[in-house]
Amino acid sequence: MTFDERLDRIKSLYKEGTKGNANAVQEANQLLERLRQDYPDNPLADAYHGSIMLLIAKDRTKPLERLKWAKNGLKLLDKAVAAAPNDNRIRYLRGKSAYRLPEKHFQRTQMVIDDYNFVINHQVKLGSIDYTKLTYELGEAHRRIGRNGDAARCWTKLEQQTQDPEFKQLLRQKLQSLEGRPAVEHIQSNDSLTSLLMKRTARAAGTVILNWVKENKKKEERRERKRRKKKKRH
Repeated sequence: MTFDERLDRIKSLYKEGTKGNANAVQEANQLLERLRQDYPDNPLADAYHGSIMLLIAKDRTKPLERLKWAKNGLKLLDKAVAAAPNDNRIRYLRGKSAYRLPEKHFQRTQMVIDDYNFVINHQVKLGSIDYTKLTYELGEAHRRIGRNGDAARCWTKLEQQTQDPEFKQLLRQKLQSLEGRPAVEHIQSNDSLTSLLMKRTARAAGTVILNWVKENKKKEERRERKRRKKKKRH
């Protein structure tokens, strides 16, 4: 099979994975491992694998495992964009994957905005891209980091274009939620997941060191008692 044929299968699995199919995600991960072995440093293969890794991270229950998969996925996506910064498909994959990440843990929303703007401003006919949905999510991304004016512009543009009454109503509700808010608003961000885990690791390491010091102190006290006993005998 050619590269494109193998990638088409992976794309299909990726779509299923974004809908919650964990088996499709695992199969895509295995196929991508082999594809990247056969085509090393291929930006598109790297981008799809990075996206799949982030889907795997979402399903992990242990924080450290989740962080590991997410960081590796983002690293591959960043590598792919660095290798092919003008490829709409790769910018779309990175933006879409990072859009699902909580801002308070990963601080990737500005990157999502940059990627989405690139794709929207360089529109090409890619069947996998819904530009209306992308513009809506761009508005959500702006809102997440307090850029209410930019969010309002995205949603106003869509409200003026759409003929779907339900979607128009949703957009009106979104715009109403921004009424009275400043164009730019400071959003309080919590410690990132990485920082939180580092703190926990530091506390754990501190406990280990403290226990080690206590244990060594006990050993030294036992040795000292033995020396004293020895002296008394002599």
